[in-house]
Amino acid sequence: MIKTDNSFKLRNVNNSDKNQLFEWANDIETRKWSFHSEPITVLEHKKWFNSKYIDKNVILWIFEYENTSSGLVRLEKYNGKVILHYQIAPEMRGKKLASVMLGEALKKLKKCWLENEVYAFTYPENLASIKSLKKAGFNLFSDDGGKHCYLYRWSNKIKIEQK
Repeated sequence: MIKTDNSFKLRNVNNSDKNQLFEWANDIETRKWSFHSEPITVLEHKKWFNSKYIDKNVILWIFEYENTSSGLVRLEKYNGKVILHYQIAPEMRGKKLASVMLGEALKKLKKCWLENEVYAFTYPENLASIKSLKKAGFNLFSDDGGKHCYLYRWSNKIKIEQK
C-alpha cells in the first residue's frame, strides 16, 4: 500500500536516466506486453532516447516513489492526439503505483498542454494495465480485437452562474 503523503513525484527525464530506461525497456515482462516485443539494442535505444528527449511533441517524466525512480510516463502529440505510453520499473510492480503515476501525470499534463483527450493502447489480456488505466479515469474507447484503446477526457463543462 502506498502512502498518501508527498512520497511520490514526477520529474523530467534527463540524460542520466538513459541507461536505467534501457534496462527497464528490455525487462522480459515489459517486452512481453510491448507492441514490439523484440529486445532493444543499445544503439536503437540511444537513437530512440535522443530523438524523444529533444522532441517538442514529447513529454518524458520519471515517476519517483519514496525518492526511488519507479516508472516512466511518455506522452506524445501525434496527428492531433496525445498518446500515453508508460511503464513501472520491474522491481516496483505489484505495489499499485501505476494508477497513482498516471493520475499525477494527467494532472501535470493539463498544466503543460491544454489537450482535452489522452489515448492509451494495451492488449486485452494485459489486465494489470487495464486496471491501472481505469483506476486513473480512462474508459474503453475502441477494441479492434488485437488491442484496446482507452480514452481519458477532461470535462469541458463550463459552470454558468444562475441569477
